[in-house]
Amino acid sequence: MDPALRNAAFVGNVEFLKKALAREPTEYFLGLDSGRKCIFHHTAWFGRVEFMEEAMNILPPNILKQFLHIRDVNSYTVLHTAALKGRFSVIKCIRGMYESLSWDDDDEDHVKPWLALTELRNQSFHMDHCGGMTPLTLCLAQDELDEDANTPLYYEECAMEIMLMDPELVSCTIADEDGYTPLYYAVKEGYNRVAQKILMSSQPATSIVGSSDLLELVSLATNCTDHVVRLLFQKLGDWFDLIDDRGFTIVHQWAKDGEARPCKILLEGDDIAEAKTKVYKEMIIMKDDEFDTPLHIAARNEECEVAKILIRGYQQQVSLGEEISQDKVAAECPPWKIQNKNGDTPLQAALSSKHEELALEILSIDPTLCQILNNKSESPFFLAVRCGCARVVDEIMRIDEPRFKMLRRNDRTTVLHYLSTLPEKTCRMLLSKYWWIINLEDDQGKTALDYAKRENIPWLVDLLTDPSRIQKEDFDWIEACTREESDAVLAFVDHCPNLQNLCREESDTPLHHIKLPTFKDYRSFLKNSSIAEVKNYADHDGATALHRALERKDIHLARALLLDDEVQRTIKDDNGTTAMDLLAKLCEENEDWDKMCKLIKVNPNLKTSFIQQGTNLDQMRNTLSVVAALLATITFAAGFTLPGGINSDTGEAVLAKKAAFLVFLLADVYAMCTSILVLFCLIWSMVMDSEPDVARVLVDRSMFILMQSLYATLLAFMTGIYTVIQHSSLWAAIVIFVMCSVIGIAVNKSILHLVISKLIPATSREKQYRTPANQEVTHLAQIFTLQYHHYSFSS
Repeated sequence: MDPALRNAAFVGNVEFLKKALAREPTEYFLGLDSGRKCIFHHTAWFGRVEFMEEAMNILPPNILKQFLHIRDVNSYTVLHTAALKGRFSVIKCIRGMYESLSWDDDDEDHVKPWLALTELRNQSFHMDHCGGMTPLTLCLAQDELDEDANTPLYYEECAMEIMLMDPELVSCTIADEDGYTPLYYAVKEGYNRVAQKILMSSQPATSIVGSSDLLELVSLATNCTDHVVRLLFQKLGDWFDLIDDRGFTIVHQWAKDGEARPCKILLEGDDIAEAKTKVYKEMIIMKDDEFDTPLHIAARNEECEVAKILIRGYQQQVSLGEEISQDKVAAECPPWKIQNKNGDTPLQAALSSKHEELALEILSIDPTLCQILNNKSESPFFLAVRCGCARVVDEIMRIDEPRFKMLRRNDRTTVLHYLSTLPEKTCRMLLSKYWWIINLEDDQGKTALDYAKRENIPWLVDLLTDPSRIQKEDFDWIEACTREESDAVLAFVDHCPNLQNLCREESDTPLHHIKLPTFKDYRSFLKNSSIAEVKNYADHDGATALHRALERKDIHLARALLLDDEVQRTIKDDNGTTAMDLLAKLCEENEDWDKMCKLIKVNPNLKTSFIQQGTNLDQMRNTLSVVAALLATITFAAGFTLPGGINSDTGEAVLAKKAAFLVFLLADVYAMCTSILVLFCLIWSMVMDSEPDVARVLVDRSMFILMQSLYATLLAFMTGIYTVIQHSSLWAAIVIFVMCSVIGIAVNKSILHLVISKLIPATSREKQYRTPANQEVTHLAQIFTLQYHHYSFSS
């Protein structure tokens, strides 16, 4: 290229162009410089539109056609150069020149300048250009102003002008070497008019998107207006469920970036139903590599608006009555109930980030979320306390009474360990409610008091140091047992110093309701010193804990109680039923219960009146044998020392024909025989130790027979005295008869207990619990009164 012509193109010297045209051949203007640039490259670079317009007017068409496809060393055409520099007027001039030329289909020079592609990747000016770029792509890819230019660069205007050259927008379907199409660059730079025109074209979505990253494309849409975003959603609705290598969907990305605007556009857009459905019915429940759904990410974001919009959108879709997902599990589990790899729901994620407003909104949607624990066993209630979300604490307390598992974490810290995070009013409320866990220790042996001291909160330290100042609420162990919160009951029992008094006042005990998983747990529970004192307490229906265990068929508790020597089995409830009666019925109905009884050597059909489980049989034998032997000796001797003496002539008893004497003789013989029978029973019981049930029955029956012997001995004494003094002193005989009769009736253990308790007030209690000694006091007292009157009348 002639240097003079090149300089003229640089400065736009139109006069030089006119003179050169008059004296130089046409080929003169086609000359190229060292960079293989023609004069139009230079005019486009520097924006000398007047020079180009003059050249168009004076140069022949065949030269102009060649100008359109000449490429420089960077493989740029003149249109590429104008697009690169943002020369709107030059691009408009090129468009006019192209339209003014006549083109034949077989014209070798016919080229569509808007479809020309750059060939090489190279470093040029302000950006790293890649190959395969059309002028449109090159224009849209510019993101910096040319500092050498004296006028603003209008890249969007330039792009719109180029697109006017391409009515079918074929250039919009051509991607560069990186796979980016003009739509990608237009969205990225926020060129709304260009993006809108591309999206409204007839070109299919697959063509205008190319192989670019769709997730990135949609996430960049936030740079554009709402209208463009909506058009993009309409065009790309089929592809909204794409996932990147992180497991991210576009909704994950919006949640991470806090982009509420596209979510809101989807929510309000009835004309983008397909994209809206994919987002609010499928993508909202998808998990990334960390098992986080978009709601988890949005809940942790400083801006929680995305989370609120996603929730509203999901609810709106559900209200349409359509299937949420083809995945049945996902369909039954709304997004706010899904747990990530840490076991956190979006509610727990919001609380961990101290987003109280969002947490309250989620709670209002699904209060059952309060029951879900994460992998650390942290409930939303625990997290609310730990993170100082007092309003959430109050709301959960209002919704439902938090269960014990909601009060404690895996490391054994409780909600009371973190009271320092809450206002004083909330702290006092929690202390009054959960005073019975104040002394629970964490894995480091630290209590709530230790934590309060560490945080240096004087009023809290004072309150925990002196728990008597706390307005304590009653612990409802019945409700706790109903909800199978055995840990709560155990904690209460361990930290309740007056359990016996409380059980007496309530006519109930925790043992009547506790439900533990194993027999070993029950055995350990029964060893608790407080529980040991109330094992035989009866409730308001007269039933003991053993009654209740058998009624609800809790075989582990029943076994533990039956093996406990201190548990009484013969106590009757208000219906007159003993625990052994219930056990016998269960053994008849269920083979497992029968096997259990055989295993622990308990015979439910064995009825004993005096011998209980754990009674020392050897000691009982020794005592009974001594008494029986004495009675046998006394009655044997009395048989040969008859009242009234013996007739010395005949050797017969003087009073042999008296009725009273005959009663004396029969009673004495009966007493001797029964006492000897007792001795035989005791002897046989000693050789039956291999069959403990038989031995126990023999000893128990020996006790009954011995009582018969005692009664007979008393009767023999009465009739013997009466026989010898009735004629000389009848009144004395009657008094002796009455006294002995009264003693004979009063020796019944129930009546004896009643009489002694009345005569000796020190042995009475303000409120008695039912034991074998006082179960039928009222009934037996009535019998005693009738018998007393009967004997008095007879005497």
